Amino acid sequence: MSSTAESVTLTVPRSAVSDVLSLSAALLDRMHDLLERNTEGTLSPDEREALETLVQMAQFGQIVSMALGAAQGAAGQP
Repeated sequence: MSSTAESVTLTVPRSAVSDVLSLSAALLDRMHDLLERNTEGTLSPDEREALETLVQMAQFGQIVSMALGAAQGAAGQP
């Protein structure tokens, strides 16, 4: 990983922005189910990998959402 901050530009159609920012209800339900089973220690290796992927997807959406909020704030948009 680079020690300096590098800029990345993503181009996403406006119609897809809400899909990028958050997981669907079905994926959230799946993630919560896997989180509960992880706490119980009953996940298979494939399920653990699926959980890790879902968590990364949710974190990515949060990062994009924060970046959009910062960009809108810098541009003076509410």
